[in-house]
Amino acid sequence: MAMILYETQNDVVILRVIGGATFAEISAAVKQYFPKVTRHLVWDYTNGNLDNVTPDDFRGVPDLSYKYFTNRNGGKTAFACPNKYEYGMFRMYTAFAAIKNMPYEYAVHRSFDDALTWVMN
Repeated sequence: MAMILYETQNDVVILRVIGGATFAEISAAVKQYFPKVTRHLVWDYTNGNLDNVTPDDFRGVPDLSYKYFTNRNGGKTAFACPNKYEYGMFRMYTAFAAIKNMPYEYAVHRSFDDALTWVMN
């Protein structure tokens, strides 16, 4: 079980994952927090992991994300993933998002600072 903490920094929503997130927890966070995203989003997995999420589960996340980005106008989404498994899963996510023509820019970074810098520039 994970905690997903919501923060804002200017026009950036930051979701910090602590512990092992499940697909249900990620889905709940998307439904709860994505309507609050107006421009940029950073998912911080520095202290979290996706050990409880399968690649098949992950394939549905782009459609779910798009459905709940109700107030977002453009913007960037970055993923801070220092661990190999999470980094690979979010690289896969960015590929799914590209195939589905999601209207946002995506990048996966190894550190939170790099992810935040990328969305701010």
